[in-house]
Amino acid sequence: MQIYKYVIKISKFAVMKKITFLFLLSSILFSSCETDFTVNADWKEVTVVYGLLDQSQEKQYIRINKAFLGNENAYVMASVADSINYNPNNLEVKIEKLSASGNVLATKILTDTIMFKEDGLFSVEENIIYVFDTDNFLNEEKEYKLTITNKNSGNIISSQTKLIHNLSLMSAFNNSAYKMGFYSQTGDFSNTTIEWTHSKNAAIYQMTLFVSYTEYGADTIVKTVQKVYPIIEYDGNPNMSQQITGEEFFNLLAYNIPSSTTVNRRINNLDVLFSVGTADLNTYINLNEPPTGIVQERDLFTNIDGGIGLFTARYNKMQENIFLTTTTKEAIATHLDSLNFIFP
Repeated sequence: MQIYKYVIKISKFAVMKKITFLFLLSSILFSSCETDFTVNADWKEVTVVYGLLDQSQEKQYIRINKAFLGNENAYVMASVADSINYNPNNLEVKIEKLSASGNVLATKILTDTIMFKEDGLFSVEENIIYVFDTDNFLNEEKEYKLTITNKNSGNIISSQTKLIHNLSLMSAFNNSAYKMGFYSQTGDFSNTTIEWTHSKNAAIYQMTLFVSYTEYGADTIVKTVQKVYPIIEYDGNPNMSQQITGEEFFNLLAYNIPSSTTVNRRINNLDVLFSVGTADLNTYINLNEPPTGIVQERDLFTNIDGGIGLFTARYNKMQENIFLTTTTKEAIATHLDSLNFIFP
């Protein structure tokens, strides 16, 4: 699972699945009895919240939904917008910046907006997201409190999180002459190790490598292939690293770029994205991995007071325009000749 794509990836289905499971279990247990039972209890408001604060982004998004339980088919109810969405006029959503002693330094009132959602089980009619501009509001030294007040019921839902501090990359990136090499002058693959220093409040790291190339045919098109590396958990060592082997770099190109006799290609620069998450995000990801055993049910992790869900932080940092060595570019053209890379 990719951290950088974990942009409020709402786990509404997980909530629905647990409720549906309980519904089905109750039906099985009581199906042989002659006495009629009311399976569904009285309705209780359950607010589901998901948000990841990230000061590297211009806008921050919070997803707020409601869990549902009814007498109809769960899939039918999920397709109705009112089953999962609150009326925004009934909610007050705010983020408060807190000092070390817990005093409120500043407040942001979130506004509702509609965001595109691909077709699926849940309604796409009103995909409501709550948003605020980052501006200078997010400061890695401060803590942030989310408070959601239902004006009708009076229910208050809250959660707090600290931000992840900036990522300090290897000093070589500060040198404009720095180049990555994956093939040596002796004719062998060579490896590159990227290093960085542990960021405060971070628990997991994931690196994504983007390789850009230009394709010359009927049109000139810039394309990209990418490789997502496994998540690295912080183990107490402040020195973090990810190795890129020459063999995997060449395989990335060979297996993701189709052979062609009608176009020529030229390799461009590399971009490296570092995605960082908190301990709470790590726990949430681990608990939501696909089950591999007989038992399919998993614990439901939440850090939301008065509701369920996840409110925490992540951080993204992109290192752009990393050059390749001349030896590597020549080796790409020579050893991946079916891809028609030209050199120089």
